[in-house]
Amino acid sequence: MKLYHLALALAALTGAGAPAVSAAADAYPSKPVQIVVSAAPGGSPDILARIVGQALSQRLGQPVSIDNKPGGAGNIAANYVARSAPDGYTIFVAADGLSINQTLFTNLPFDARTSFAPIVHAISSPQVFAVHAGVPARSVQEFLKLAKAEPEKYALASPAIGTTGQLGVLLLQSQANIRVKPVVYRSAQPALTDVLGKHADGIIVTIAPALPFIKDGKLRALGVSTATRSAALPDVPTFAEQGLPNFQFDSWQGFVAPAGTPQPVIDRLNREINAVLKDPEVRAKLLAQAFDPVGGTPEAFSKLIVDSIGGWEKVIRANDIRVD
Repeated sequence: MKLYHLALALAALTGAGAPAVSAAADAYPSKPVQIVVSAAPGGSPDILARIVGQALSQRLGQPVSIDNKPGGAGNIAANYVARSAPDGYTIFVAADGLSINQTLFTNLPFDARTSFAPIVHAISSPQVFAVHAGVPARSVQEFLKLAKAEPEKYALASPAIGTTGQLGVLLLQSQANIRVKPVVYRSAQPALTDVLGKHADGIIVTIAPALPFIKDGKLRALGVSTATRSAALPDVPTFAEQGLPNFQFDSWQGFVAPAGTPQPVIDRLNREINAVLKDPEVRAKLLAQAFDPVGGTPEAFSKLIVDSIGGWEKVIRANDIRVD
């Protein structure tokens, strides 16, 4: 008899938990929401967070604040969010660096695959391969011919270690069977400055910082790294169009919450951010930054994060890139 009553009590407790979670999700949000970004104000994740956050605040009926936590190649901000309460009030602008760092760093206090609950893939930022005006190449194939004729003559800049720009240069060397001089800088700005000053010959970088120089003719865009052309550079062909079908990647950004965040809260955030990304005014602001709005399901974003880990791990291991 005692066992019977114990079973009833356990069943009651188990049943009580679900309505409590449901009630909490139904009340969400009842206070301000914080978006954590891994960049200083003005950086790419910060721009995305502010554009989306303003419209998201109106849809949620609560203030949405931006908390900038730069440094540590994005790991400081990521770890902060991974350790935050899983209640939907602290979310993170996760970028491709989250997947790259999973292999690049050996002792991360979090795991990109298990420490976060993906919400939505927000935007894609194609990478552009551009050279200064003095390089006599007007296509990817023309550059490859120059590089093969004079190995290690051409210096290609990239923004920083572990970025898609740096890994993209190494991937280009491998897939095109060329040898260039990779030069890694601290950020995109000094890398671009050296290319403009002809101290380096070209660069692989997200479109946004290079776009003004491409438009005024100081840089010549030879190719974009995505499967389709970019709306920001519609006349620039992809690498696939120019004979390198496997040279496809981009810099993506999206939103995640701490692992354990209730699914109804994730679903609400996914629904609202998807609606924000479809808003014509928001889309126009994102496209002006050379961000291609994406959207989609949490499951699709989870797959992107995991697939990115596997894809970039091959490049990192092949070139023995390590950060302690």
